[in-house]
Amino acid sequence: MIKWVKKLTIITTTTLVLSGCSLFSGEEDVVKMADLPEFEATYEPQIAWTNSIGDGVGDYYSQLKPAVDSDAVYVAERDGKVKAFSVEGGSRLWTTDLNDDDVNILNTSARVSGGVGLGVGAIYIGTENAQVFALDTETGEIKWMSLVSGEVIAQPIYDAGLVVVHTSRGDLIALDSETGDEVWNLAHAQPKLTLRGSSTPSISQGGVIYGRSDGYVTAALLKNGQPLWQLPVARPYGATELERLVDVDMDPIIVNGTIYALAYNGNLVAIDLLKGVELWSRKYSGFKNMAVAGLDIFLTDYRGYVYAVNRSDGKQRWVNKELSYRNVSGVAIANQFIVVGDEEGYLHWIDRETGDFVAQQDIDSDGLYIEPVVTATHLYLQTRSGKLVAIEKPILNVE
Repeated sequence: MIKWVKKLTIITTTTLVLSGCSLFSGEEDVVKMADLPEFEATYEPQIAWTNSIGDGVGDYYSQLKPAVDSDAVYVAERDGKVKAFSVEGGSRLWTTDLNDDDVNILNTSARVSGGVGLGVGAIYIGTENAQVFALDTETGEIKWMSLVSGEVIAQPIYDAGLVVVHTSRGDLIALDSETGDEVWNLAHAQPKLTLRGSSTPSISQGGVIYGRSDGYVTAALLKNGQPLWQLPVARPYGATELERLVDVDMDPIIVNGTIYALAYNGNLVAIDLLKGVELWSRKYSGFKNMAVAGLDIFLTDYRGYVYAVNRSDGKQRWVNKELSYRNVSGVAIANQFIVVGDEEGYLHWIDRETGDFVAQQDIDSDGLYIEPVVTATHLYLQTRSGKLVAIEKPILNVE
């Protein structure tokens, strides 16, 4: 099957929507999407329940995905409806429409894109209208709304009484979790042209680590935003602004004092958390979220190739190229398997050890754009059309 890959569409003078990658890689403007892989399934995933979030995200760029605690799954649709569902059976607990409340002073579509962040008794939601909302987890009541200095298209992160957001302007902002008041703001200049995306910050040992659109990974103190160090994961090169794109849009992963990060047109790197020095670097190019399990890093690149890389030295263990140009999502770990979604709505299950397919689920013909959120018992997947799907996590194979 031949499918035309959309070109990048400029939506502002400085930001691009990434719908396909052929313009960046020097390949032909038209590429062939790989056919759906055919194989003999050795595992049968089970859907526990499904429910409707609302209208979904349509064809818009989005990083919306659920947040989950022991009682509920919290989701948001682009147009502003926020819902909580019971983890047991998926019954709806409450619904809040951000557009119905006087706190939404813009009186327009909420344009929710920045994910759902989980705090203590509250969830936090960012919007393209430069708003951050706090909602009570028990009732859905809006606790506060704050305006920030740019679109919030990455998930807000909570820690130690602060809500940290990374805006499309490159600012890292900490808000008081109880009041929404700004506590500190760390600003960075943006390149002239960037991918449509922002890295969700990661927090560890009192520091905030995040990727930037200029190819750097940066660490700052959580309590006051004081910069600690910055390290380039990619350096711009080439004659055009398109060729010089080096965004670090994936969420940095921190394991045992080591940060793992990936840049577009750059590298996969391991960084010492405290010193900010590079431990190793390997040439990969991507912008979707990675995952770590055991001794391996699992990632997808801009072509849709799926990799397993040893996290101690960056050496590649295997690569699966059978999902090329299917616009695959980031990676999630499901015990002995990894899962990735694609734009035709299939969820692909891959053996962690071999890279071979073990199962395939047709979830939503409108497509999958984000990796599932994984808990001890389930995977929770938000689809482009607005479905919430709970999938049973496989029993761990201990053989």
